[in-house]
Amino acid sequence: MAEKENTVKSRYHYGSNSLDLTIPSDVVTSKGINPGDIFRLIVKEEKGNLVLQYERVYKTKV
Repeated sequence: MAEKENTVKSRYHYGSNSLDLTIPSDVVTSKGINPGDIFRLIVKEEKGNLVLQYERVYKTKV
């Protein structure tokens, strides 16, 4: 699978201490990501860099 690189900015999630990361629209379209899809977040450090890896575990029906 070829890797695609995008840059996203973290933003405050209104009313909480969590942050949101936006999935770029071209990725949403090409990968068929829908509102309500559920992702598992894996947090790791590699060579001193923070790596956030998301894995879709449930795909909603449209």
